Amino acid sequence: MEKVRFVLVGAGRAGMVHARNLRYYIPEAELKVVVDVDLERARERAQELGISSFYKNIEEALEQEEVDAVCIGSLTFTHREIIEKAAALKKHVFCEKPLAQNLDEASKIREIVENAGIKFQIGFMRRYDPEIRQAFEMVRDGLIGELVMIKSTGRGPGLPPAWIFDRSKSGGMLAEVSSHDVDAVLWFAGKKPQRIFMEANNFKLPEARKNFPDFYDHYAVTMVFEEGPLGIIDGGCPVGYAYDARMEILGTEGMIRIGTTEGRGPVLYNLDKKAVCDNHSSWSLRFKDGYLEEMKAFIRCILEDKEPSPSVLDGWRVVKVVETAHLSLEEGRPVNFSGEW
Repeated sequence: MEKVRFVLVGAGRAGMVHARNLRYYIPEAELKVVVDVDLERARERAQELGISSFYKNIEEALEQEEVDAVCIGSLTFTHREIIEKAAALKKHVFCEKPLAQNLDEASKIREIVENAGIKFQIGFMRRYDPEIRQAFEMVRDGLIGELVMIKSTGRGPGLPPAWIFDRSKSGGMLAEVSSHDVDAVLWFAGKKPQRIFMEANNFKLPEARKNFPDFYDHYAVTMVFEEGPLGIIDGGCPVGYAYDARMEILGTEGMIRIGTTEGRGPVLYNLDKKAVCDNHSSWSLRFKDGYLEEMKAFIRCILEDKEPSPSVLDGWRVVKVVETAHLSLEEGRPVNFSGEW
C-alpha cells in the first residue's frame, strides 16, 4: 500500500481540519469520500475539496467506495455506530475526541476495536503539538525531577453548540471541551488516578438549565495519583477573551510552562503605555501542527503495521475519568477511583 484511502464522516469544523490535511498536506493519504448527515453540506464540502464522491450515510459510502480507513469527525453520540460499521469491514479508524458520551458506550467501542484487530487512533492532538511533546520529553528525561503537579487549562472563546447542553449526547462540557486536558494530565502522570473531585457551575448560559438542569459551563477538577503527582484541570466556555490552552508542570527541581493566550502576530506598544496583540482565536489555529502530525502518525502506523497512539484504551480512560468526575460533582465529594485501568 502506497497511500491510505480515506472516507471522512462528519464535515463540520473538526472534520474539515482533518479533511484539508488529508487532501493537501499528507502525500501518503488520499481523501476519496465525504459523508455528512446533511447531504447538501457533504456535496459542498466535497466540491470545496475537489472530490467527486459524497454520501449521507457511512453504509452507502463503504458499499460503493474502495477505502482503507475512516476519519470520524461527527458528533460524539454517533461514534459507536460508525466505528462498528467500519470495523465490520476491517477499515482502520481515526476518531475525534471524546471517544463516547458515557463509559458504557466507550467500553462497547473498545471491545469492537480490539475484536476487529484494526488500527485505531483517538484524536488527542495535544500529544503531537511540538511544544507539549517537547515538554513531555523534558519531563521524561528528568529535567524537573519528580512530578509534583500537572495543571491544564482549556477555555473556549465562543458559545458551544446547543447539542452539548445534553450530557446524554455529549458527555458534558468536561468531555467535549476538556477531553484534551484530561488526556494530557494522564499522559504526563503516567499513572492511575486515586481520587477525583469536581466542582462546576453555570456562569454564562443560565437559559441552558431550563431544559438541562445538570448543565455547567465552567469547572475545576482535581486528581490525586497513586504516589503522586497532583492533577488540576480548569475549563470553561464561553470565555470570550481568547482560545486559551496552557499547561504548567511542576517538579521537585523546576517547572515547565507551555502555551500563551497571545497569538503569533506583532505586538504594538503605543503611547498610552500599553502593549496590544492578537490572542489565539480558535483551537484549529493554536493546534494546527498537532492536528497535522497526529494524522501523519496514524497513517504511518497503517503503512508500517505499528500500533497507533493514543489508543482506544486512552480514549476509554478519559471517558472513565469524566464519568467519575461527574459522580463527584453530583455527590459533592471526592470520589475514589476504582476498577479497571
